[in-house]
Amino acid sequence: MSIRVAAGERLSLRTGEWATHAGQLGTTYIDMRVVDVGGEPTDVPGWMRVRGHGLDCQWESVQCPEPWCLELLVKVEALYDATNR
Repeated sequence: MSIRVAAGERLSLRTGEWATHAGQLGTTYIDMRVVDVGGEPTDVPGWMRVRGHGLDCQWESVQCPEPWCLELLVKVEALYDATNR
């Protein structure tokens, strides 16, 4: 399965499709603009690292000074589904 996510693309993830870097499953929906999709972490098979910004930190009046403000682990299947919704 090949997954391509362009920088700037909006990604909407559902409850349980994402986790924090500490491995805590997400319990809410999350919408983000993708900055980078990294490789699969070796310690968490089946998940990919996704870095991005929340939709609210990229308005014209609010510019996040960080390269990314969200770093999540996303299930590979969920990432594929989210990019094809």
